[in-house]
Amino acid sequence: MAYRLPTTTIAAAFAAALLLPLGHSAMAQDGITPQASPIVSPVPLPEALTLHAKITALDPNSRAVTLTGASGQSVTIIAGPDVRLDQLKVGDAVNAKYYRSVAFGVAGPGSTAPDDGSAELIARPIQGPGGVILKLTRISATVVGIDLPDHSIDVVDPSGGAVRTLVVTDPGRIALLPQLNVGDTVTAVVSQTLAVSITPAPKSWF
Repeated sequence: MAYRLPTTTIAAAFAAALLLPLGHSAMAQDGITPQASPIVSPVPLPEALTLHAKITALDPNSRAVTLTGASGQSVTIIAGPDVRLDQLKVGDAVNAKYYRSVAFGVAGPGSTAPDDGSAELIARPIQGPGGVILKLTRISATVVGIDLPDHSIDVVDPSGGAVRTLVVTDPGRIALLPQLNVGDTVTAVVSQTLAVSITPAPKSWF
C-alpha cells in the first residue's frame, strides 16, 4: 500500500466514548486495579505501508528516522531492530516499510484527555509487530484528513510539522469517526510509528 497524502464540534458522547482506555476489565469497574500488561500487536500485518522517500533526519540514539516523500510531506518513524542504521545516512533515497500510529484514545474539540486516563495508557507497555516495545505519547493536533473506509485520520500539529496518520482499531471508536470534521482539534494517545525495513531505493524520484 503506497503512502497516502491527506486531502465542528463533536458531541460530548463522542468524546466520552473515545476516551475509554483499552484493556479495562470488569475488575476495574469493581474498584480492583488490573495488572498492567502489554497491548499485543496493535497494528495487524495488512496495515503495513511502503514509502519511497529521502532520509531528511536520522538519530542513531533514538533510532528516529524522518522520511520526506517527493511531494514534500514528511513522516518520522522509529527504526525496528532489523533496520541497519549504520548503512543509512541523511540524503539517501530509500524504500521504507512501516506501521502507522494507532490511536488508543481521542478527545474532540472542547475536551481534553483526562490526565489520569492518559497517564495510565502511556504507562502501559505496548508490543508492536515482531515483539518491539513501542512508546505511547499524548498529542494535540488538527485533523487534516479523514478516511472512513481505512478507519484512520490524518493530523498535524497546529504549529506546524509532518502529517501523521492515526489508525483507529477499536470498533466503538470506529463507529464514531463520521462525527469528526476536517479542522477539528483533537487530543489523542497514540503509539509510535514503527519501521520494519528501510532499504536503499534502486532508483530515486528526487
